[in-house]
Amino acid sequence: MISVFCEHSTPRLRYVLDFCFVQRGFEYQVISDTTAWSKIRALRINYSHHAIPCDYLIKPHDLLFEEGVREDIQITAADTEIRIDGMTDELALIFRFLSRYEEYLPHERDAHDRYMSSNSELVKLNLHHQPVADQLNKKIWNKLGLDYTLVESGFECVPSFDIDVAWAYKHRKLGRSIGAGITNGKLRERLRVLAGKEKDPYDTYSYITEISAKVNRIICFALLGDWSKYNKNIHWKNEAYGSLIRGLNATGGMGIHPSYEAHLNAAKLQEEMERLEHIVGHEIVKSRQHFLRLRIPESYEILISKGIQRDFTMGYADNTGFRAGTSFPFYFFNLRSNEATPLLVFPFAYMDGVLKDQLKMSPSAAKEHVKDLIDSVKNVGGVFMCIWHNSSINDLGEWKGWKDVLDYTMSLVEKNDFSGFDEDFFD
Repeated sequence: MISVFCEHSTPRLRYVLDFCFVQRGFEYQVISDTTAWSKIRALRINYSHHAIPCDYLIKPHDLLFEEGVREDIQITAADTEIRIDGMTDELALIFRFLSRYEEYLPHERDAHDRYMSSNSELVKLNLHHQPVADQLNKKIWNKLGLDYTLVESGFECVPSFDIDVAWAYKHRKLGRSIGAGITNGKLRERLRVLAGKEKDPYDTYSYITEISAKVNRIICFALLGDWSKYNKNIHWKNEAYGSLIRGLNATGGMGIHPSYEAHLNAAKLQEEMERLEHIVGHEIVKSRQHFLRLRIPESYEILISKGIQRDFTMGYADNTGFRAGTSFPFYFFNLRSNEATPLLVFPFAYMDGVLKDQLKMSPSAAKEHVKDLIDSVKNVGGVFMCIWHNSSINDLGEWKGWKDVLDYTMSLVEKNDFSGFDEDFFD
């Protein structure tokens, strides 16, 4: 049991203490009475300005005792130390990053209504490639003399796959398929696939199954929205598509990939979830937004209202690294209502297209970058998540050589018989 002295026990304080300790297997209690505190002999954190005995003193910033958001808080870094308004308050900093406080403040968004990494205080400080919230938590554990090695041993890798377009040519309307072939100059290739003489270039599902055998789990996300400019998927009623989805669901678990139009549309989300539930025959509780379209807190409020319990969208659409400063799953704290929610957020560290298109990396440069990211997660015992698409691992065309990057990622991780999370934590 860890005892924390604080004059006021607030939802924000309890939230960050839950993240730091309860979700790592340690219980805590908050004590506000100095007489009761004097009788405590267990591990003690003094989170106040009182001069009382403790094992670790953290002088508190006001952040955990406030409601709402304000724009005048400054995050800085110097001498390897991150500060909030000049103070070294690990708990306030962790809350700042996990709550996505800065995303409630005015900021520019891209053409797809996405948060841009250039807005991020961690990117501006060049700290986004380190899970700084986890490092701050590890520092607290070390100051208290707690054994963090058990947490470190729980490291695992969870690859995930978005099925935006299940097949390049197969199972599409003939007129649309031929017309597209004429437009992009690949009519011959299309006809050979449709005649059964070549494998569809997006049919990489045997490889995905191989990946699933190398780790504790994978997760796939199926796009079931209506056809539009940014939704080019196979029709959800297509029997072959349904069979594929059921197979992937059995292999590693399936979540909904809310369509481009659904990120702020509860009715569309509901419709698409019902389509997936009809296909797989069970309730859907996992999601990742198509195009990573996520507006906080609105998108999360909609997901929660429709029964989504796990979301895997937390990451940059134009960069790599840790958008919320952590590699661990964490519960979404809604600053609008000033309360923790039941939605568990799983952050990812990189997406295939970001490495190739936004950062303009070569496959060899990407491998070096991925290794650095994985090492940083191993150091804190977190979950290393990455996003690939069935269409990006075929080793063809513009993706020639990129399958090696996923193979290399898998070579750096081993199937872990000990996981820091229960099996149903991801389900």
